Amino acid sequence: MYIPLKMTLVFLAAALGLFGTARWKLSQPIRPENGPRLIPWRFVAIIAGTLALLMAVNLIVLAGFEPTRRF
Repeated sequence: MYIPLKMTLVFLAAALGLFGTARWKLSQPIRPENGPRLIPWRFVAIIAGTLALLMAVNLIVLAGFEPTRRF
C-alpha cells in the first residue's frame, strides 16, 4: 500500500519545513535567562529527516521504480 501523490508531497513539504525549523532552532545560542529548552529539537530534526527520506522513497516508487527489484 502506497501513499497517494498529493499526500506524499504534503508530508514531504511538512517534514522538510519541520526539519529546517528544528535545525534553525538548534543553531540558536542557549540563553539561560529564557529558561531551558523544553522541546528536544535534535530528536525532532531526526524524526522529520526520517519522514522526509521515507516520502522521497515513496515518490520514487510512485514514479515507477521498484527498490526491491534486483538489476
